[in-house]
Amino acid sequence: MVSGKSRILLKAAFAAGAAQYHLDGADQILHILADGTRHDAAALLFWNPAQARHDVLANDGYQAETLAALGDPYAATKAHRKLLKLHRPLRIDDLKYDYRETRLYQTALAPAGFSDGMSTCLISDDGQYAGMLHLSAAHFHNFDDDARDLIGALSPIVAELCRRQTAGYPTLRVREDCKAALFDGQDAPRPVISRDMSSVVFQPHFREFVARFLAGDAASVSGLWASDDGTVALEITRTAAAWSGHRDVALIVETPMELPYRLTTREAEVIDRITVGRSNQQIASELGISIRTVTTHVENILVKMAQESRSGVAAVAIGAGLRRLDLR
Repeated sequence: MVSGKSRILLKAAFAAGAAQYHLDGADQILHILADGTRHDAAALLFWNPAQARHDVLANDGYQAETLAALGDPYAATKAHRKLLKLHRPLRIDDLKYDYRETRLYQTALAPAGFSDGMSTCLISDDGQYAGMLHLSAAHFHNFDDDARDLIGALSPIVAELCRRQTAGYPTLRVREDCKAALFDGQDAPRPVISRDMSSVVFQPHFREFVARFLAGDAASVSGLWASDDGTVALEITRTAAAWSGHRDVALIVETPMELPYRLTTREAEVIDRITVGRSNQQIASELGISIRTVTTHVENILVKMAQESRSGVAAVAIGAGLRRLDLR
């Protein structure tokens, strides 16, 4: 076994689980693998069924022309067909013919300085083809049995990562100034790499809200939430993570409240109640202010949001994430 194989797999699994929240997460997997495979270049390509082609998910060391050859052109070769039958990694040394005499090797890999290679087809848990993982090295016989076994053990993890690219789960870049967390509605909230933990995820009411969200069909919801740090803006997106199995999880992104349209905090409170159909009298009663004050707020809101009616305000407010989620 590769020394530290379990450690490498653990790191790779964690990076795979976070890859849809950080666009460089898949690249981290290739860097982590280098400890066990000693590759000089590696690439992860996923199969895009919508466009019937292979797209690059991560690349570490391949030049553009070499990487292009390892996509659809490689998938049309005899070596790829053998990989599909084997369902395990295949090294150049494993082939019964001299792969270095093939056209693809002579035109793409040899000019790039590679003398050894290993590839595997990625098959998801449901048996569907998900993509390919390629590794190349400058030295002959670089990939030993331990390296092959490591790639074989890692393949299900990266296959799931490739599958997610076309399974309806968005790839999201988390803002630099935000807090974030992952929550599956059952276990404790988990942090997102390089982000402070969201301050609202431990509120019992919030946990109930997320559990209801995951039990429904909505892909995402955004709005405002009152926390110990004041009112914050939340974006909650249904996604997936390797640690959750096949359960959906919620990615919670929390940012300081930034009201659009030059709205004041009080106007935002009035808008929130407009979105649920409250009358001026009801708004005044709930906020403890006069009807005249509410009327003035509504008039200012209509002007600032360039709307002619309360229904227009409600529609724009919902789209802009101005609802108070903690009151729902």
